Amino acid sequence: MHIHTMSQWQHVHHFTQENSQGERRTRIVIGLTLTMMVLEIAAGIAFGSMALLADGWHMATHVAALSITAVAYWYARRHADDPRYSFGTGKVGVLGGFASAVALAALSRGSVFLPM
Repeated sequence: MHIHTMSQWQHVHHFTQENSQGERRTRIVIGLTLTMMVLEIAAGIAFGSMALLADGWHMATHVAALSITAVAYWYARRHADDPRYSFGTGKVGVLGGFASAVALAALSRGSVFLPM
């Protein structure tokens, strides 16, 4: 039998504890962005300003992208102890960023074809 254990070579891959402040700040930014979005859309309708309306809808894309980030934070934290993720859930944030970029690229590409 072996007298050595693998414990010296094993360690946990918990990256969510390092990002708890980032997750909290992302939620704050989502709240601020959502508030400004609603105010800009309401002011655009009230004052007939197309610029405020356009910027309000533009802010909606930021809220969507930041929400993808918040979901990635939540998912990574929720599954941090799951043994199916042998190297941890650190890459979930990267996947969230990629999904956000693809969604924004598809949305911006689609807006080119909107009728005036």
